[in-house]
Amino acid sequence: MPWRETLRMDQRVQFIADYHRDMFDVADLARRYGISRKTAYKWIDRYDADGPAGLVDRSRRPVHSPHTTPVRVVAALLDVRRHHPSWGAKKL
Repeated sequence: MPWRETLRMDQRVQFIADYHRDMFDVADLARRYGISRKTAYKWIDRYDADGPAGLVDRSRRPVHSPHTTPVRVVAALLDVRRHHPSWGAKKL
């Protein structure tokens, strides 16, 4: 199983609480919670910007992809596929 830098929501809230107590620096907190400093700063910045709602997981899906096939082309291909189900990708 690949190593992932994820904390449950309650752990993220506890991390932020520990950060605001100023008992440890960010590097020490990151080590204590088993995350990278980059992730620690990400959670701190999100909390500062959005409050507790900023600690919720966000989608990693890009908002826009310049390489996506236009919707009209996809619709046309699906229409042809319905009429000719035995045709392969090359013929379509």
